[in-house]
Amino acid sequence: MVEICAVPVRNLLPRAPDPALARVLALASRVVPGLHGELDGVPRPLALRHGAEADDGAPALQALCRHWAAAHPEAGAHHLALRCWGLAIWQPIYLSVIAAHLDACTPRLAGFTQPVVDGFPRGFQLPDHAPLSGDLSARMTAAAIELRVLCDATRAALTPLVALHPRAADRLQAECVLGALLQVHRHALAWREHEVIALGADWLARLGLTGGCGFFAYRARDGTPALALDRQVCCHHFRRAGGEKCSTCPKLPLDTRIARLLTDPP
Repeated sequence: MVEICAVPVRNLLPRAPDPALARVLALASRVVPGLHGELDGVPRPLALRHGAEADDGAPALQALCRHWAAAHPEAGAHHLALRCWGLAIWQPIYLSVIAAHLDACTPRLAGFTQPVVDGFPRGFQLPDHAPLSGDLSARMTAAAIELRVLCDATRAALTPLVALHPRAADRLQAECVLGALLQVHRHALAWREHEVIALGADWLARLGLTGGCGFFAYRARDGTPALALDRQVCCHHFRRAGGEKCSTCPKLPLDTRIARLLTDPP
């Protein structure tokens, strides 16, 4: 005779994701449409991974480096290193900065996984968890701690693969943080330019990146005050076949950068 044990129905149902974390991911996707996050998704092959499974991320980083080395061999070693570094860190940075300023909590980044398609991280996956909450200063501190751990681990894994100069890596990371803050600024219209500048300096201080990037002020085409990144490192995009210097390339004089910004699409 087979004995049948009654199992409570509630134990068979999947647990609903943490509502605060789900809200943060939806917010990030609205602010940056390509920044799409999933909770507890099945990791894809050759995805960039962080946390307890960081060792599995090395083959993904190797594949990322091979992709960009083959795509633009003419651009040189510095372009390759900064391209791979920037691609590996921009999503967790943007997610963390957006969450800290536009929500009441910020996610932990252990287990952060980034599927890579055709050389680009396409969205991310996170284990379901209760995010970190508190006032703005507490959220910024928590996010900075999470980002330091993730970025330090990523840099340690990437450095043996490419010619990543420490100072250049710091500056590109700082640039990414301030770029995320500018994106938030577009959704926080009550901020004044001096407040954005102060918040940027605060972020970089918490991350140990002081002086790695800044802002410069100019007048937009409609005459309103605007801010742009005062970048301190060149991405070497202009070394690619058909490439040119970016609008805010630090190799360009400031007046040339402003002129280019005024001709960029809005």
